[in-house]
Amino acid sequence: MRVQLEFISVIKKSLILDLIKNFKMDNLLCIGQWQGFYSYGPEYGEYVESKEAEFRLFIEEITKDEFSGRVIDWDGFGVDGEISEVKGFISGQLISFIKKYSNCRLMDKFGNVEVVEDMPSIEVLYKGEFDSAKGSFAGKWEISQDVEEEEGLINKYITTGIWRLHRST
Repeated sequence: MRVQLEFISVIKKSLILDLIKNFKMDNLLCIGQWQGFYSYGPEYGEYVESKEAEFRLFIEEITKDEFSGRVIDWDGFGVDGEISEVKGFISGQLISFIKKYSNCRLMDKFGNVEVVEDMPSIEVLYKGEFDSAKGSFAGKWEISQDVEEEEGLINKYITTGIWRLHRST
């Protein structure tokens, strides 16, 4: 009888842990609209560094721990009203997603942007984690671009920044 009760207790504990894990996942990320902000890192120069822009993330599909949707950038340099695709995943408290723009943009140190049609579109990698005290995600973003310079040389440019994201009410 005692062994049977211990076995039942182990099963209950396992079920409760699964419920808690699934409950947390459902609360951390759900289909709908999310409001976010990002700011530019030091690679952008003193005029652009730390400038903040708003974006809206529309999560349209969640399967297991992966999600996809669209992002609209409202205030960014050269991306005002731009709609881009997003795909990502969540694992525990960690989140990662890629925002893919429709074309390539190059920005100078004053925030002037040039759209370059003959280069691959820009992908922005977002990584962060959930802050349960604030009820929001926060982290860092990075763009890594290979740019062909004169004489066929390819230089890798990496730009960074920080971001935060919370569920829209």
